[in-house]
Amino acid sequence: MRLAFFLLLLINVALYPFVSGLIAGKGDGSEPLRMASQMKPDSIRILPSDSEPPVAAAPAEPEVANADADAPALCRAFDGLSREQVDALTARIATQQLALQLSEAEQTETTAWWVHIPDMQTRQLAERKQAELRALGVREMIVMADPADSQKLAVSLGLFKTEAAAKELLATLNGQGVRSARIAPREGRAGRYRVEVRGTGPELAALFDRSPLLDETAQRTDCQ
Repeated sequence: MRLAFFLLLLINVALYPFVSGLIAGKGDGSEPLRMASQMKPDSIRILPSDSEPPVAAAPAEPEVANADADAPALCRAFDGLSREQVDALTARIATQQLALQLSEAEQTETTAWWVHIPDMQTRQLAERKQAELRALGVREMIVMADPADSQKLAVSLGLFKTEAAAKELLATLNGQGVRSARIAPREGRAGRYRVEVRGTGPELAALFDRSPLLDETAQRTDCQ
């Protein structure tokens, strides 16, 4: 009896894989059963071939507010500043780190009035004019290069600090018969400066309106 029992047990163990579908025979229909035991059919979705995966929108860049960049540029100009005042403005701009652009130019002014006879093309003509003047009684004169045109000469009759003194000599010369003499102002450095400062309104106010650095000698003018 024991021998028959063990023989039946061995036969059952040997036939179990074929019966349960673990070992498939050709065309025996057991493959679907094995695939069903490995996958969950209800969890599989088949997408159409023309569908595209959704694309996430790019995040919008935050807008940075910059009020100063949009503020209009303004300008203030002053004439007659001393060197010390210009330096003080420049130092305050640097110290307070103000976004301002300062430009300066030394001003000129009339420092003398020149009585002369211009437009002598050659030295020979200038010397001939000197002879004519001596004949009229003029004694003080000199031939020199014309500052207005270095290619020409002029007969200088006098250089005066005031226009009134120059006009007085011209009247005397006219009385002596000299008709070609002229008065011309001579420009020189005035030791004063013109300043233009460009920037926004708040920056200009910080420079000029708070603890003013300029006195009554500074003349407000238009920017160029």
